[in-house]
Amino acid sequence: MADFRDATLDSANFEGADLSGAQFQNANLRGALFTDARILYGGFAGARLEDAVFTRAFMHHADLRKASAQSARFTWTRLTHATLFGARCAGADFTGASLRFADCRTADLSFTTFEFADAPAVKLAAASLRGALLLSANLDGASLAGTDLTSASFGRTVITNCYDLDRAIGLASVSHVAPSALDVMCFVRLRDLLPATFIAGLGIELPADIATL
Repeated sequence: MADFRDATLDSANFEGADLSGAQFQNANLRGALFTDARILYGGFAGARLEDAVFTRAFMHHADLRKASAQSARFTWTRLTHATLFGARCAGADFTGASLRFADCRTADLSFTTFEFADAPAVKLAAASLRGALLLSANLDGASLAGTDLTSASFGRTVITNCYDLDRAIGLASVSHVAPSALDVMCFVRLRDLLPATFIAGLGIELPADIATL
């Protein structure tokens, strides 16, 4: 429950610390180390977190709305029910991170890495994932209306139960390095609304007369 609001803590070392309920709103935490820290319900709204390291940190219900976290490392971090609304996380690494039920609406997640990320029911409406790497990621039930996926890379990505997938931006430009999973119900509902190139990239074969559309 410590209060670090507006503090300057660049390169501070919080490795393994219990910071549950701590408040870091608008604090400067560039390059800070939070590896293995416990930060349940931590408040980071508006904080400067560029190049900060949160590897394996427990951040359930953390508030990172409008935080600046470019190139931060959230590898294997638990961000279940976390709020990243409007956060600026370009180039961040979310490899293996848990983003279950996280609110990432309008966030800048361009050029991020989501390899092995577990993010069912994540809210990505109007977020930017331009150039993002989504390999073996679980996006089951994610909300994707207005999500910018221009030049993103998919491979073994789970996009089941994503009934607003057709409203995502840049689907035709997605690069497919391996087949991905789309459930039958979504395919039946959206097959005429999704670009044929995107469907083919998922590994679904369409009749020749449809595939040329």
